[in-house]
Amino acid sequence: MRSHRVPSLAGYLTPTESAWSGVKEEQVELIGTPLVMQPTEYIRKKWEGKAYGETKGLKVASVHDGHTLAVRMRWPGVSGAGFDFPDAIALALPVRGKPALALMGAPDAPIHILRWQANKDGVRSILATGIGQSTAGPELKATAQAQADGDTWSVVITRPLGQGKDVAPLAAGKSTGIGFAVWRGSNDERAGIKAFSIDWAELALEA
Repeated sequence: MRSHRVPSLAGYLTPTESAWSGVKEEQVELIGTPLVMQPTEYIRKKWEGKAYGETKGLKVASVHDGHTLAVRMRWPGVSGAGFDFPDAIALALPVRGKPALALMGAPDAPIHILRWQANKDGVRSILATGIGQSTAGPELKATAQAQADGDTWSVVITRPLGQGKDVAPLAAGKSTGIGFAVWRGSNDERAGIKAFSIDWAELALEA
């Protein structure tokens, strides 16, 4: 997956901007998180035999201007109002070491997550160090803009390039891993009950 360099992000900050039509989308396949990976026996028993992880894939495009990364994600499944849990999406980036995405990292190989959900403004920063192990992530100028079009969500998440304490390093001309997770509120999906990309995709930032 390539993050194309553009002169300015001015035309890419919202998902419906026409500039996105010129950026190639990549299909990312998703699967339901296996029950064996759920953090408690209660969750495993509650969801045994039930369908979850209903989002089977999403389309991803990315640009950067040498200072800020923008990632647009599109997927079907707008839940609408009246459900207990919101639709949500997260992108994950490795901070250091070689964290296993499926295991949500480790104490010495954490994963930085930026999560948007439909009932809140902005984006939440999370640091994951294993299954069921997460804390508030580093503060950085990340943003999220979302648009529902019929049954399709389109969300743009941005964050600065660079690095810092517990911030996944990003630099023009370099590559990193990227992963995704989607929660469908109409199916009561939340926490570890979700659809996710089981392994890292390569994200190459154009020089």
